[in-house]
Amino acid sequence: LAVPSQSFWASAFSTGGVAITKRVRSGLHNNKFSARCAVRLWSDVPVGGCDDSDHKYSSSPQQKSHIVSVKSHNIAGIVNDEGNCDIEIEFGSTACLVCVTGESGSGKSLLVSKALDVVTGGKATNALVQNSEKESWIELTVRLCEPHLSTVSSRLQHFGIDPLILYHQHTEDTTHDVGDDNGHAVGYLHLQRILVASSSGSGKLKSTCRINEKQVSLKNLREIASPLFTIVDVGVASGALNRAASRLAMLDIGIDDSIKQQCIQSRDLYKEATKRRKRIKKELESRILPSSMQGNAYGSELEQEQIELLEHWVDELDLFEARVNRFQEALYEQYSELIAHGNRSDGNNIISTLQQLRECVWGDRIDDDDSIFAHLLQFREDIKAVESQLIAANAAYEGLASLTVPESAAVSLEKVRKLLYTISADDTGPMFEKVERTHELLNIVEESLNDCARSIDGGADSIISTLENAVCTGVSMEEVDGLVADWNALARKHGISPYALPTCHTSLRHEIDGNVEALKLLPEAEEDERVALEDYTQSCKALSSAREIVASNLSRSVTELLPSLGLECTLHVQLTQRPGGFDDPYCGPETLGVDVVDLLLFHNEANGGANESKRGGNIEHVGSSGEKSRVLLAIETCLPGSIGATCNNCSAEYTQNGNNPNPISIVYDEIDAHVGGRAAVTIAKLLADQSSGEASQAWNQIIAITHSASVAAIADRHIVIERGSTSGSTSPAVRASVVNGSSRRKEIARMASGDLAVGEAEMFADALIRDALLHRDA
Repeated sequence: LAVPSQSFWASAFSTGGVAITKRVRSGLHNNKFSARCAVRLWSDVPVGGCDDSDHKYSSSPQQKSHIVSVKSHNIAGIVNDEGNCDIEIEFGSTACLVCVTGESGSGKSLLVSKALDVVTGGKATNALVQNSEKESWIELTVRLCEPHLSTVSSRLQHFGIDPLILYHQHTEDTTHDVGDDNGHAVGYLHLQRILVASSSGSGKLKSTCRINEKQVSLKNLREIASPLFTIVDVGVASGALNRAASRLAMLDIGIDDSIKQQCIQSRDLYKEATKRRKRIKKELESRILPSSMQGNAYGSELEQEQIELLEHWVDELDLFEARVNRFQEALYEQYSELIAHGNRSDGNNIISTLQQLRECVWGDRIDDDDSIFAHLLQFREDIKAVESQLIAANAAYEGLASLTVPESAAVSLEKVRKLLYTISADDTGPMFEKVERTHELLNIVEESLNDCARSIDGGADSIISTLENAVCTGVSMEEVDGLVADWNALARKHGISPYALPTCHTSLRHEIDGNVEALKLLPEAEEDERVALEDYTQSCKALSSAREIVASNLSRSVTELLPSLGLECTLHVQLTQRPGGFDDPYCGPETLGVDVVDLLLFHNEANGGANESKRGGNIEHVGSSGEKSRVLLAIETCLPGSIGATCNNCSAEYTQNGNNPNPISIVYDEIDAHVGGRAAVTIAKLLADQSSGEASQAWNQIIAITHSASVAAIADRHIVIERGSTSGSTSPAVRASVVNGSSRRKEIARMASGDLAVGEAEMFADALIRDALLHRDA
């Protein structure tokens, strides 16, 4: 069989993939070489953009950010084919479509999507660390170009990290500056997360996180890195389309940033105006006035007689305020030393009450329990309690050591001594010795009684001295009782609670001044709020109009695309309004504007004429997980950036700002599961379009974990995860390798037919690769 010469292939490649196809077809038609030979030669065509070759997709006028590699160590007990715990997957030197294939259970999702999720701050489970004696870690290396470089730099700076660390590439041997050959700014983001099992046996994992060798918290790692990547599987796609906020964020990708920014600014101004109006109104409503004046409208003019009465009340309360202040100052002077050493309260609560009383200021708006009047009452009760204790201590001393109290212990002791003297009149004999022994014991008792007496009242540290110092306030109880009585009298006079008397005093002052500040500011605040509401309403209407246009276009575009994905359906993007609508627009942080988005999926029927309500409805109710995945992929194709806004971990505020670039990488984790035939081919072409910029001006790195031969054939870079065993080890051995040429053809053939019809399967694999090249060239 004749094999085409090198000049044949050189001329073919010089004119592009279409020329290749024409010449190969011509050769096949003329029977100059066999199909088997064609299979070999087609598979020898270099895989696209991730190889350093002259292929047309190997470079771009503007470099794009992309994941360079992800490396796992001691994760889930997996080892490589050499027996060590390091598994590294390299994704190439540029952003492109990378497919990751392998047998079911080989570890594709674990080593790619799960590893990416964990290293960017996602949840780590104990299953990842099976050997608790060794640390496990995951490292991610990302090449950053604009606009992602500026975005990451600003986030690092926000968390107090020098963004210059992005411009140094760390290797094992050296650290050097990085950049591309065209003078474009290039940086490298190196993420590491170390997982260690807790030594306490609680089962929890401890994380140590680093960004370019700089240790950071797990929260900061998540805030910085997580929005840069999006991981989509069937469950994530289903959950994203089920959330109202995610559906709206998806639609807003098609809205001009200026419209969204205008709406955000007008919303914030309206919220601030409302907050200011409520604060002023609350201040007015919190006025506590005498019962004779309550009910007066804000701003109503007062009669001269009322003004004179107000002045009298204010003067009266001014004098009483000065009296209370003098009372507090007198207490502070007396208790200054005790207050400074509050730990020496010696069991009474006076020190604590005085400290609280010192913090109270006349006229402060606080709860009744923390008011100055409440603490004054508590102080009086504390003094009375100490006086009662002092009375009890004096009674205890009299009952123990007094010689004038017939029932005291000292008098009883003397009576005992006199009785003992009458028992033995002789100075000798056994009875005398026993009486003497008893006298000695009585002496011990007398000495103990004297010690007890001195403890009660015998020095500066005695009980009575301590209590006397506590009640030595510098003011008499009559003065305290008089102050409380006058306080209650003034409160009754004005018909208010005594606890509210200081606040009433403040309100009367404001009232006599005409409430100049509040009464003037409230109408101004209400007018500002009204104007801000009108502006926000207009912004919401403009946003809703733009959303209607995007919704209509998206409905039509996705509906046209769905049949090629194996879905004979119609998608309708329906916009409704939140309760309140434009009259009371929503101002919360979850979504922007007044709109609610529903995705209605209607299944077409061959005979037609059926009631639509019976053929479909909200996609979260009628759509299967596979249908939701394909619908989301179609939406991303028609509205690039939708998946990044819908499925990543960004906050609502981050998504609404609109100034954030698309994700660096989108990882599709078997999103094409349960899909075959034409739908699988269409999914493959859509993924290729997303990675090459056909779907949008800004293309992403697409990583597809797949079992689809069509996706593998159209990919720019093909990575195979293989699982085997190592000698002398019970751990599963995994090898991640980039395949080209015949190895790639055999892998695609395995994906298509397993071990059946190997020769024909390889011919089919070569046909898939040829069709993929044609699609790329077109």
